[in-house]
Amino acid sequence: MHIKLEILKLAKQHFGELLHLSFETPILKGEGAPSGSLQFFQELVDLDLIEIHFKQVYIGTSGYQKDSWDEYCADLNLSSLRTWDLWRQAFIAEQEGVTHVLAPGERFGEFSEVWVEELRFRAVKPS
Repeated sequence: MHIKLEILKLAKQHFGELLHLSFETPILKGEGAPSGSLQFFQELVDLDLIEIHFKQVYIGTSGYQKDSWDEYCADLNLSSLRTWDLWRQAFIAEQEGVTHVLAPGERFGEFSEVWVEELRFRAVKPS
């Protein structure tokens, strides 16, 4: 419920603007594309709170991992395999307690393949 309220608050703050959200989910053997967040947004559509302009689910490289790596290396002049190993260990450790750990590959620059759910939506009502 907390997530729904945050999304509605964001939509209200940016009323009239097209907002873009992206969710990443690990690819699990034997399971197809996720639909949880898209169903979650459908509830908000059914309540006439938002309108969806675009939705898509595809397999792609983890932008979350890439952003984390870029932030980790922001102050470094030159990244290396050792830097990659240190970041990878820290990234995995941050996920302690998570059901499905999203672990980057051991090779330099090998980000995980994930399900990416993209959504563009706009608030229907200003309040």
